[in-house]
Amino acid sequence: MKVSSRPSIHLSNPHPELEKALDGLFAEAIKERVFPGASLLVGRRDHLLLERSWGRTHYEGGTAVDPHTRFDLASLTKPLITTTLVLRAVGNGHLQLKAPLSQFIPAALLPASKTEVTLFQLLNHCSGLPAYEAFFRDLILIPESQRHETLLTWILQTPLCSPPGKRCLYSDLGFILLGIVLEEVFGRPLDELATQSILAPLQITGLAFRRLRTGLVPSHAPFPEYPSGDETYAPTEDCPWRKRVLSGEVHDENGYCLNGVAGHAGLFGTTEAIFQLLSHLLDVYRGVVSDGLFERNDLRLFWKKPNMDPEGSWALGFDTPSSTGSSAGKHFSNRSVGHLGFTGTSFWIDLDRELIVILLTNRVHPTRANNRIKAFRPLVHDLVMEGLHDNH
Repeated sequence: MKVSSRPSIHLSNPHPELEKALDGLFAEAIKERVFPGASLLVGRRDHLLLERSWGRTHYEGGTAVDPHTRFDLASLTKPLITTTLVLRAVGNGHLQLKAPLSQFIPAALLPASKTEVTLFQLLNHCSGLPAYEAFFRDLILIPESQRHETLLTWILQTPLCSPPGKRCLYSDLGFILLGIVLEEVFGRPLDELATQSILAPLQITGLAFRRLRTGLVPSHAPFPEYPSGDETYAPTEDCPWRKRVLSGEVHDENGYCLNGVAGHAGLFGTTEAIFQLLSHLLDVYRGVVSDGLFERNDLRLFWKKPNMDPEGSWALGFDTPSSTGSSAGKHFSNRSVGHLGFTGTSFWIDLDRELIVILLTNRVHPTRANNRIKAFRPLVHDLVMEGLHDNH
């Protein structure tokens, strides 16, 4: 179903002084090995204000990063795909945010402590589920056809850290559950749902999961590789578990065991493709687009922090700037939404300024032990805001 032509995205007035300052900041970051390469896009609605790339895909060699380089987006999968699929399903009546897990999961699998966990709580990261569990070490030993059901059982058996709805705790497990719920409700894999329900209607070609096609390798191979492609992928970690440098295959190990397609991770993409989706959502939010994909009132609810936990920063599937030490820096308004990805990716949308900033890096190459991106992100956002004179 085609509901919208691809937006006309063009570069508006150049900002040479800001570009020069960014060139210096990113050159220093690459010298200090914050990351090998990066892409940055700054836009206001459907206008690109700035689009720049720096560095190479590897520290020693590789190819120059450009706007077409595809990055492992890691947890940006949560807002860009899983959350938008739930948003659309809520809008067309297939899902209700207050629906408990007991509507979707057989009673025999569902412990009493989790029967009343709702989709709203999973989106808001207040379900009580822990942040992460290294299921992959055992999950890889399970026959591929049984892994979804096995992982579902393991997550449901995992003790809650707090009662549902009481405290925000960012959780991969909650979004793995959301992905499984979506697949159960619609009877299709998550990557097919994403393409058919969101990416194809919006004519976005630069966002996609990379599904592991195990039929291409011997069935006994413990760590089958992904099929090669023509696109340039920024490599991530020299993975100690898979014993190879990962390029074009999901970095997240739990996601790998699900063939690269999961509700919490697995998406790859470019800055421009992310901008196409975010600028469309921003137009829906502003009320200037009504195409049947997303409902404005629903999106406004998703982008508003519900304050179930006064100390939490989470809206529904999207983060908001924390009161201190936010990756968004000092100048994004309180009415901003965004998300970070473990591999070194992020986006922030300032709803007051109608400004979008997308930063993609492969900071985990060659090791995830490199955490310098944490200090670098706010520097970029502050420099952009100050260079655009939007720091008020």
